[in-house]
Amino acid sequence: MKVFLLNIILITSSFSGCEERPKFYEGYICTTDKKPLTNVKICELNATNCSVTDINGFFKIKKEKDRISDLVVLYKNKSIDTINTVWSQHGDKLNYSFIEGKKDTLFVDIK
Repeated sequence: MKVFLLNIILITSSFSGCEERPKFYEGYICTTDKKPLTNVKICELNATNCSVTDINGFFKIKKEKDRISDLVVLYKNKSIDTINTVWSQHGDKLNYSFIEGKKDTLFVDIK
């Protein structure tokens, strides 16, 4: 009986590993006036993966498949904000920001 239960647990856990994992961080960076910011550099915290926003303020960074990292926002080579990509409120379920498909937007005051 114990072996049967162990096999069920192992099979179930192997299916959860087949789940499609996000491959990118992506989103928009805009001013507080809702105007897109171009040439803003976005980097994974403590990594070399970076991207620069386009004319629409959009960025897309390929992420490492085994971890989710916060993102650092650099404007004119100065860090102006950090994006927490994973968070929870009062111990509730995990929430994700700027992970593939969500198209989140960060509004920054650059004055």
